[in-house]
Amino acid sequence: MALFWATSYPIGVWLANYKAPEAIVVVRVFTAFIFLLIIAKVYRIRILKFNEKIFYQLIALGFFGFVVHNYLMFIGLQFTTAIKGALINGAIPIVIMGLDFLLFRIVIKPAMLVGAIISFIGVLLIITDGQLGEAMKSGIGFGEALFLVAIVGWGFYSIIAKPLLDKNPAIWITAFPCLFGGILLMPLLMQNLDNSMIMLTNKHVVLVLVAQGLLAMGLGFLWYYEGIKELGTASASMYLNLVPVFGAVLSYILVNEQLSRTIIFGGILTILGVISVNWCRINDKSRNQS
Repeated sequence: MALFWATSYPIGVWLANYKAPEAIVVVRVFTAFIFLLIIAKVYRIRILKFNEKIFYQLIALGFFGFVVHNYLMFIGLQFTTAIKGALINGAIPIVIMGLDFLLFRIVIKPAMLVGAIISFIGVLLIITDGQLGEAMKSGIGFGEALFLVAIVGWGFYSIIAKPLLDKNPAIWITAFPCLFGGILLMPLLMQNLDNSMIMLTNKHVVLVLVAQGLLAMGLGFLWYYEGIKELGTASASMYLNLVPVFGAVLSYILVNEQLSRTIIFGGILTILGVISVNWCRINDKSRNQS
């Protein structure tokens, strides 16, 4: 999942010149929706039973997951590097832990909190290029600011899904937000139709976006929700800390962005954060079984 998602950052930088983030997201989410419908049909997964509450929850997931997070992410990549964008996502576990506590009063284990703090320190080092004092004076860039808003959207996308995932197949809680997110973005796409059409007439771009829809959006989002069902939101979100590591490496390979010592150090911190949270979860599981 983390590897598939990491491809979005160098691809976002590659497509930034088209200035059509709406089209990028819409093609990906509609592709993912069709793909997940086919999977559900093949495996005969029971149909989601709609009611008014579930309907509005799915729309909220589409809004926070794809309008706020995905859309702002691709706008942000027009103003910052793929590496910085990927590494800012390292703060997502802290956002999710905070929302878990505020909304569900879920107590955060000390080791998990330590892991999240380590990741957050890594994020601060990356977005400030190791010069936190200077950044406090001058402020962060527009692209980085959009990413900070985007990760809050992802936090709500993760939290709102939890009660739905307790009672429903993850594939439908993944598929329908993709559909609603695409529908919500259609007015923005129509306003930017010229740039969108220029981008979508390039067959190589369309091929890449369809592949992203299948892998990053379809399988990636489905596996993320399966992870939430198995591990809980806080533990599953810690695997997002591997996205910056993969994102930095892929950006270095694909778009020739440089890996500074600060970025490498930030990558090490994110891995340590994942190890810390998994160590806590495994120990808790062993105690419960004994």
